Amino acid sequence: MVQKRGKPQLKESDDNLDLLRMQTEVALIDSMTKSKTLTIMVIVSVLAFSGFAYFLYRMAGMQ
Repeated sequence: MVQKRGKPQLKESDDNLDLLRMQTEVALIDSMTKSKTLTIMVIVSVLAFSGFAYFLYRMAGMQ
C-alpha cells in the first residue's frame, strides 16, 4: 500500500457491523465496558442533568 505524506490509506467497508460500530452510542458503551472511571462519569453526568431538568421543571411550575 502506498502512503502519501505519512497518511495511511483508508479502506472502505460495506459491512453493516462496521456501520453499527461507528454509532456514537455504541462506541460510548464499548468504552464504558472497558473503563470504570468513564462509567462513573457518565452516570454522574446523567444524574446531574436529570436533576437540573427536574429543577427547571419545578421552577416553571411555580409561576
